Parts: sequence; structure tokens; C-alpha cells
Amino acid sequence: MSDLIIYDEHRQPRKLGDKVGGGGQGNIYALAENPNIVVKIFNQEKLKERGHELREKVFVQIRVLEDLIKSPYVTWPQIEIFDSNDQWMGYAMKRAKGIPLSNLAHPMLYLKYFPNIDRKGIVQILLHLLDTIDILHKKGIYLGDINLGNFLADPSTFKVYLIDTDSYQVKNARTSQIYPCPVGRPEMTPVEHHGQDFGQVVRTVESDLFSLAILMFQCLMLGQHPYSQVGGGNPVENLRKGNFPYGKGNARPGEMGSLPPGPWYIIWSHLTFNVKSLFIRTLKDGVGDPSSRASLAEWRDALQKYYFAMHRDYNTSEIRPAEPKTSRDNEERTI
Repeated sequence: MSDLIIYDEHRQPRKLGDKVGGGGQGNIYALAENPNIVVKIFNQEKLKERGHELREKVFVQIRVLEDLIKSPYVTWPQIEIFDSNDQWMGYAMKRAKGIPLSNLAHPMLYLKYFPNIDRKGIVQILLHLLDTIDILHKKGIYLGDINLGNFLADPSTFKVYLIDTDSYQVKNARTSQIYPCPVGRPEMTPVEHHGQDFGQVVRTVESDLFSLAILMFQCLMLGQHPYSQVGGGNPVENLRKGNFPYGKGNARPGEMGSLPPGPWYIIWSHLTFNVKSLFIRTLKDGVGDPSSRASLAEWRDALQKYYFAMHRDYNTSEIRPAEPKTSRDNEERTI
């Protein structure tokens, strides 16, 4: 149990409970009186560096985009918190539950953390994630730093909780000021934003769609990065060149630029034509042409059809199918 005392915006003291998380920005504690609420306290170094900007952004999230406080799946800032000297420290939010998607998109860990899941369950997780991101996009909010560690999935319900939302790009509709997403990972970032200061980049629907496609590929492919291949550089270099090794017309097995050793071709073969087509459009054609990236609606339609294809046994729901898929009546086209 922590001995820390924080104060809410009404100067009421609140005792903090156990530390439940932390990272480069700060630490997260449960609220002693209500463990379903957690408090994020930013590190002193971070507050000295950009505390004014952080507070402004959180204020916009709480006061201008306040309806998201009620969202059950978005850990949105709810109230600001202060120390005994009335200095701003961070904010309180609802506590998310679930397992990081990095443990789902993993060739071994999914067995431990999602013991009862099959491919239908993975698709349910992705569909729920799409629905929540769609709500944010319609409010002009872009996630920016989309990666497997920023989403938690409940293994029993397949619902997804969005965390680290103070990094999202938000806009103050009253002043039109944009607060960027200052962080990101090159291997998850579209090429148009490479080599730039993330704190100055304005994210878009298209940039989120690119990063989201990589994340969904990883979830469906046991964590494999879509730009991993035999030779030809690392995933970031291949991403910049648009070297997506999946689909017809690519290098043969073992050749430079082909799929890496492993079950990847087998898994890819069991995805539906529509799902594979959207990956190719977004991760190959969409590298240099952001407008060609598949929309959330297109992904939702393709994944819903994939789910029902598995439900009807047209496509396997096995996580690791043993053999490549052969053509069936429902899917004569192959990629």
C-alpha cells in the first residue's frame, strides 16, 4: 500500500493504494478507496520538460471531449490531480482490465494468456477494436502511437480496452489547437512520418489506418511483422520501400525478399481473399499512396465475413493450421 496522498480539483485528499503500472512518463496507482480508479502521476522530469503542455492537453480531454469519460473501453482522463502545494501532478481515470495484445500476437504466450481463443476470437477482438477507434476518429482523435502494448484484451469477453490515451492527438474544438501525439515506433509508423519529430507531426485517418493494419496483421499472424522477410534489411527498411512479401508475384521460398521460415505462408493462405486484399492494398500499395489504405468500414466488412466463413467451416478457426488452405467453392480466388 502506498503512503502517497494526492488532491482532487476540489482540494479533497485522496490516499493512493498499490502501484499498478509505470513507464517512461510516470507511475500509475490504484485509488485506495476505489481500486477501479487509477491515478497517473507524471515523473518530475517529464513535468519540468513539458508539464504545461501535458496539463493543457489533459484539460482539453476532460473539459472539451468529456463525453469520452463515459466510454467503458477508453481509459480517458476524468479529473486532474495535484500535490499538497497545489502543483499539477497528473490525472485519474478508470482502470482497464485485460491482457496486452502483445501476449496475443505471440507464437507461445497466447497459449498461456488466451488459452481458449481461436481465430474467431481474434477476429472478435479486432472488430471491437475497430468499433472503438471509429468512435475516436469521428471526434477527430487520432491514436498515433498504435502498437500491441497500448491495447488490453479481456480473454473472457474479447473486448478491448485502450490505454495511454493521454498520448493521442486531440483537437480543442473551441480554439482549433491541435495537441500532437509525441511518441511512436518506426516499425509501426507510415513512411510519410519517418524522420520527423513526432511532437510536430499531425496524424491523420490514413496514418492511423496504416499502423492499425500492421497491428491487425500481427494479431492474425502470431506476432509476425508484415515487413519481415528473408534478407533485404530489417522491417523498418522494408516498410520504407514497401517490400511487403505476401501475395502472388513475390519471391519464391528461400529467395531474397521471400517470407521468413515458419508457418507464415500456411497462416496467410487461410485468411480470406478480402482480408488478404486489404492487407496488400494498405501495406504494399498504401505505403506511397495513403489514400489507397483500407478504411475502418472496409476492414469491418472483411473481418465480419471472415468470422462467418470460419463459423460455417469454410475457413479454419485454428490458430496454427497444419496445412495450407486449398481452394474451396466459397473462395475460388487466391492470393
